[in-house]
Amino acid sequence: MKLIITEKPSVAKDIARVLKVKGSRDGYIEGKECIITWCVGHLIQLSYPEEYNIKYKTWNMNDLPIFPRKFKYTVNPSTTKQYEIVKRLMLDENISEIICATDAGREGQLIFGYVYVTSGCDKPVKRLWISSMTDEAILEGFNNLKDNKEFFSLFQSAKARSEADWLVGINATRLFTVKYNQMLTIGRVQTPTLSLIVSRQKEIDNFVSEPFYEVEADCDMFSATWFNKDGTRFKNIEDAEKIKEKCENKEGLITKIKTKRATVERPLLYDLTELQRDGNKRYGYTAEQTLEAAQNLYEKYKLTTYPRTDSRYLTKDMKIKLSDLLLNIKHGWEGSAYCVDKVISQKINADKRVIDDKKVTDHHAIIVTPNIRNVSNIKLPEREKNILRLVVARFISTLDRKQEYDQTDIELKVENEKFKARGKKIVIPGWKEVEDIILGKVKEDTDDKEITINIKVNDKITPKEIKILTKKTSPPKSYNEATLLTAMETAGKQIEDEKLKEEMKSIGLGTPATRAGIIEKLISVGYIKRNKKNLVPTENGIQLIEIVHDKLKKPDLTGEWESQLSKIANKEVSSRDFIYEIRKYVYEIVKEGKTSTLKNVSFMNTNKSRNKEVIGICPRCGREVYENKKSFYCSGYKNYPACKFSIWKEDRTFRERGIVLKKQDAKNLLLEKHTCIKDLKDSEGKKYDLELFLHDTGQYVNYRFKEIGNINKTTSI
Repeated sequence: MKLIITEKPSVAKDIARVLKVKGSRDGYIEGKECIITWCVGHLIQLSYPEEYNIKYKTWNMNDLPIFPRKFKYTVNPSTTKQYEIVKRLMLDENISEIICATDAGREGQLIFGYVYVTSGCDKPVKRLWISSMTDEAILEGFNNLKDNKEFFSLFQSAKARSEADWLVGINATRLFTVKYNQMLTIGRVQTPTLSLIVSRQKEIDNFVSEPFYEVEADCDMFSATWFNKDGTRFKNIEDAEKIKEKCENKEGLITKIKTKRATVERPLLYDLTELQRDGNKRYGYTAEQTLEAAQNLYEKYKLTTYPRTDSRYLTKDMKIKLSDLLLNIKHGWEGSAYCVDKVISQKINADKRVIDDKKVTDHHAIIVTPNIRNVSNIKLPEREKNILRLVVARFISTLDRKQEYDQTDIELKVENEKFKARGKKIVIPGWKEVEDIILGKVKEDTDDKEITINIKVNDKITPKEIKILTKKTSPPKSYNEATLLTAMETAGKQIEDEKLKEEMKSIGLGTPATRAGIIEKLISVGYIKRNKKNLVPTENGIQLIEIVHDKLKKPDLTGEWESQLSKIANKEVSSRDFIYEIRKYVYEIVKEGKTSTLKNVSFMNTNKSRNKEVIGICPRCGREVYENKKSFYCSGYKNYPACKFSIWKEDRTFRERGIVLKKQDAKNLLLEKHTCIKDLKDSEGKKYDLELFLHDTGQYVNYRFKEIGNINKTTSI
């Protein structure tokens, strides 16, 4: 009997349907030849410090740094039941082989690996590695299972990432929280990302706009701008007025006309970060909204391939599938027939810009699946439809030809003063035409209009008007989701060149799969906020960057770590050496933090609970828990994503026992997951004490009671 372990129930159901496994049980699906069960995200997590030593329950700067000799693992309290089911099945003597079918990526490998190690299982493991959830892909994947040992280095990389985040997060968060007597959240990737946003805001705040002037010659069919070796700008209007006065109503001579053929290269296929950028630019979606839509298109609707990829290329074996995919688009996506026919008729352009095995890591670029032929029969939500529209347009565009245009540069001399103009005439629309048809035309940010006037060198022209244009220097723009994703991808370096961007990917902040979560975490803890489409730092975010060690906020250092993690996955670097360097780094941070003097900063409570006592930390999202008349509630109930965690003072089962939960009880439950309520009376009037244990399922808060005294019994709800 084989045991298949997926990452979530929905995937388990899809695999069961394809493999025709129908026996539904509690926590798994059973067939004659195999059993399919699932994790619910991370069933196992790294243990909290207090599970190494009880003294760590109290946050004390003298205990830092905390360096476990060997990391311990803890079952996630909210999914204990499912873990026990998975563990029992893994250890069942009837199970001879296990198939890991978690998401085919670094985190998926970690989710399975932690469960496998913690359960004490030592059975052979095969790996299902697929890039789409179509029935054909699932069957093909099961027919070509890999040995899970091939992915051990990927697990080592994920494990190293997890341990590094623990070491930095636990130590830095405790250090600065204790030092400034304020709950401050520090993260290996989160804090450098915040630093980017704060630095940009400071540039904007310190920017002083200055006026400048340009002189323009209006020549009817084109406009030419005055220039010299230093550029086109005048700092003083008097200098601009001299040029205007000198050239006004004077005849000019065309001294230069040069026309050259130029091209605009086709875009690369989508990886997740580029898709999130375009989702934000075209539709205003947050990175998390685009990721969620892309995940649904992959997992639920099976219309696109695996989204959490950092590659923008396909492998050689996929080349023969491109024509069929184009035809599937033509039959399924309304309004695509002209674009598809155009690409096929002129030969599909599947060159090195599309096919490159060396640039495909765990997964290839995001493209459509053959199921796209049935899309007209599927009622997609608007967001999923728009993200799919981007993928469809990009797939066709990439296989089309370059756009070609004639660029004409003109030089006009008036009274020995030079003026220049540039015109642009589209000759072959190429891939841009596909984008315009499927996505709708976007106004281009360029002044290069087509020059239609018939002129040649030595022609004489008298400008209709010489005018002065008053302009002013502009401050840097605030980050929006699209530009922040670019900055994270390049570790804050301002890179426009697409090729260089690709080369920088290995040293970015985070990964395509984690960047959306990092942005949302910064918002949820109150360090940044959305201001229309922009992401701007809050006062607390600015203050945090003021106090943390420079090393904690350096994007390039964190980016270098991400590069090391990739090298671990490729067996180029030892995970032990990586963690050793992280420990050295944390030691320096803590040492400097202990000895440095307090900076004069004051953190503001950004929610309405400013003067309220913090009861504890929410077990779901890490925000503060406060008290109101009826409950102890998470302060993030109005944030995105909203956290609905609360402990009611008079739960139904509490009322039956005559209990009203007090503040200290709630504090104990949040800190230690249990409390003891003394001197209660049963129905016969006998006194007893009641131990109350907190169990948060992730959706509901449940309790387990242990009555101590005359009754001595345990009940659960």
